[in-house]
Amino acid sequence: MLILTAVTLAVGYLLVVRALRFRRRNALQDFGYNDRPSFSNMTLKDAFLIQRPLAELEFPRTFSISVFFAIFKTYGIPSISSLLAATGQLSNPASASKRTADTGILIVGAVLNEPGTARNMDAVARMNFLHDRYRKAGKIKDDDMLYTLSLFALEPIRWTRNLEWRCLEDVELCAMGVYWKSMGDQMQISYDLLSSRKSGWDDGLQFLEDLETWSTAYEAERMVPAESNNKLAVSTINIALTNVPRVFHGLGHHFVSALLEPRLRRAMKLQEPSNYMVMVLEAGLAIRKFILRHLCLPRRDHQKELWFSDKADPSTGRYHAVHYIDRPWYIRPTFKNRWNMVSWLLWLVGGSVPSKSSPQNRPEGYMIPDLGPENMEGKGVEEMSAAKLLLAQQVKRCPFGHRAAT
Repeated sequence: MLILTAVTLAVGYLLVVRALRFRRRNALQDFGYNDRPSFSNMTLKDAFLIQRPLAELEFPRTFSISVFFAIFKTYGIPSISSLLAATGQLSNPASASKRTADTGILIVGAVLNEPGTARNMDAVARMNFLHDRYRKAGKIKDDDMLYTLSLFALEPIRWTRNLEWRCLEDVELCAMGVYWKSMGDQMQISYDLLSSRKSGWDDGLQFLEDLETWSTAYEAERMVPAESNNKLAVSTINIALTNVPRVFHGLGHHFVSALLEPRLRRAMKLQEPSNYMVMVLEAGLAIRKFILRHLCLPRRDHQKELWFSDKADPSTGRYHAVHYIDRPWYIRPTFKNRWNMVSWLLWLVGGSVPSKSSPQNRPEGYMIPDLGPENMEGKGVEEMSAAKLLLAQQVKRCPFGHRAAT
């Protein structure tokens, strides 16, 4: 009787998982973009509403990893890595750690806040301000900016295809294309290098395909070995391994190397992973896909992944981060954050834990004008305010000129 009950419950659970696992994918039809001709009518607001659940509910871990690796992948291009190495921001562990955290906050702030809202425009305006002096000086080339944009659009798609229990649907890909086309417009990135620039794009999916074709060719030509690539790659991997016991650092470097495609690995002059490491990694990913697809219920709306506080602290006007990679930048040192299971594990291995006694990690939180290199903290407020007026007009336009954006 007990065995029959257990089997019945197990089968019932599996049927529930099967019924609910694809509910968000199936609900996409409610937006009305059910065939390719309809994709040309996709608004920027709908694109945002379609792509945000991917990062918060469907594939939050994979999307966060893909953003980190999108930044990391730019270090495989010598024209980009040499500039970053020359600034010195990534040669010092402390400044490199803060730069990684700040970049993540700005990108996530831009992507997960609705276009035209204050937090969205603040993040975009700050990114534009930090890039502006280098672009005006000719140190950041248009093709490098376009390539960086392509990675933030394409890497989440690639990582989802390789790691997750399902691939993205065409309507989701279209939404990604619409959203990142608009983001590139807001960042004044030129699309002249794309093959369909003169004729224009019918929809976000066509833009995304055009962007991927160009990005792949760009990598084939420009992703070549260089010492600056290796320097930044090793520094970034060490940052990611900060809270990992040193005895496992060698294994960690091999693991990261196994995750990278061969061209990027060669460009960064990283050691080739062993066949055993690749086999273990592939087996682990296959098992993860199976478990998520068949054994795990989908996240409910109240379980969405948060990356920063929803509202600013009323007494300071500052926001707080929720997650961190190496050091607890901008994490509020609450009882929950200091004494949860993860914090205990970090403490046991000598890792960093949120604390009021570590003011260098800014436990008081952040304001957008504070993000960026130390010598730029608090600067650019007037420039950002002026830029936001232009951004407010930009998000009202359709990225492809077909109609109003919202």
